[in-house]
Order: sequence, then structure tokens, then C-alpha cells
Amino acid sequence: MFVAVTCINVLYLKFHSRERIRQQPELAAGYQRLIWGYLFWGNLPWIIMGLGLELGGLPSIFSYFRPRNGNPFVLAFFIIVFAVWILGFWWLFLARGAEFLVEHPVVLTGFPLNPTLIRLYYCLGIAGGIAAVLFMWFSDIPVPTR
Repeated sequence: MFVAVTCINVLYLKFHSRERIRQQPELAAGYQRLIWGYLFWGNLPWIIMGLGLELGGLPSIFSYFRPRNGNPFVLAFFIIVFAVWILGFWWLFLARGAEFLVEHPVVLTGFPLNPTLIRLYYCLGIAGGIAAVLFMWFSDIPVPTR
């Protein structure tokens, strides 16, 4: 289901970028990079999660709410998520990613097109993600079995 939602978001991006590409054909390669990057990096954690559910002996998806149990697939999922977060920091702050998003505005429709605000919102989102991971790590969340 998570892979399907990510793919739907990619289709939305592809569909809505067409008008911008018609107006500015030089942006086509950038949108193509965004689409493939989003498709790959956006689905990688979900593929790891799916493998864990199919091969890792996890009783349910709720096992991912208990990373402290040490299941290798759950830990791999969180390592991939952290790696994607770090890659996002690198891209936005060091590789002109925030400016790239401003140049390709279909990605953030209705969003303030300012690199500083994009970076700030990313940091706030990651802070929320870190808070959620810490909550999962230190809470005793019950895991229902199938």
C-alpha cells in the first residue's frame, strides 16, 4: 500500500510537471531526475519493510513500532530511513537541492518558494521524525499478533 501511494504521488508529479515542461523545456531533465529519485528513494524504506514482513518473521506491521526489539529487518528499515534523511540534508543544504526545488515549482505547489523556508520545513519534519523514532524506541508499544 505504501509503495502504491508513493507511485501515485510520482504520477501526480509527472502529470503536473508537463505544463511547466511545455513552458520551459530546459526543465525536463530536472523533473525527470526528481521523478526517478522520488520513485527510488521514496519506495526504498517500504520495500525493506515489505521484505521484513514477508521474510523476517514479524507478526505484523506493528512490529516496526518496536525497533528496540532488535529485529534485523526493523533495524534495516530505520537505518534506511535515517540514510534517506541524511541524504536529504546533503541534497538540500550542500547540493543546491532547495534551489532546485524552487526552480521546479510543481513539486511544492502552494508552498513558499524560498530555499531557506524549504530547508527550515525539512528540518522541522526531520525533528518530528526523530521524536517519533525516540518515542517508538523508548515506549512499550504493544504489538498485536495476526
